[in-house]
Amino acid sequence: MHPLLSKKGFIIDIDGVIGRGESPIEDGILGVKKLREMNKKIIFVSNNSTRSRRIMMERFRKFGLDVNEDELLMATYATARFIASEKKNAKIFTTGEAGLIEELKLAGHEIVEYDKAEYLVVGSNRGVNFDLMTKALRACLSGMRYVATNPDRIFPAEDGPVPGTGMIIGALYWMTGREPDVVVGKPSKVIMEQALEILNLDAEDVVVVGDQIDVDVKAGKAVGAETLLVLTGVTTKENLEKMVERFNLKPDYVLDSLAKLFD
Repeated sequence: MHPLLSKKGFIIDIDGVIGRGESPIEDGILGVKKLREMNKKIIFVSNNSTRSRRIMMERFRKFGLDVNEDELLMATYATARFIASEKKNAKIFTTGEAGLIEELKLAGHEIVEYDKAEYLVVGSNRGVNFDLMTKALRACLSGMRYVATNPDRIFPAEDGPVPGTGMIIGALYWMTGREPDVVVGKPSKVIMEQALEILNLDAEDVVVVGDQIDVDVKAGKAVGAETLLVLTGVTTKENLEKMVERFNLKPDYVLDSLAKLFD
């Protein structure tokens, strides 16, 4: 039996581990089903800033996995939770798409124009345009609290990498010299501590599974959990050595896929 199977809980990334966009990764799905057979506690933690839990539950159903809201910690939901912990019913201007707006509203926050906002929340937007960036720029320059859903520069899609939230964070930094006050998504401790709280487990009792060294492995190390890097997403057999060297960080374990835990 693989040593990681002695752990009580698994914090599992979605994109690059369970699926690529709307396409399932079959070995990832199989791995989850086998972990469930062992009664492991599982929470799926994703830096995807365009999807709400409701949207992602529908995608999981298409993948052949029934997942409930308590098992999903999207960067969208985690961001809404974080802001609520600081201020109830906050007034927010966001660059994000419908999934982020849905979670912010469910948490009791109000979506407003940039000149009425208390928070600037930056999330990815596949329809980003000059008008949206102008508003984000002005919000950033105003000095209001600036929260980013996640720091990903790129995101794994079905047909290859696409720009992540970092595209907007980077543009704002280039224009203003300002970085987010808080980044919620991995490798930040913010989302990882929320995951541990939901699982009701200590870090030494969980495994963090992901496909990116600078995001997932770094997040696991940040909270003191063991890490498993799978080669089904951004990191592959071909670029693994280069990625380890680039980020100067080694995962505790590397496997071709999540299902390989059971070989």
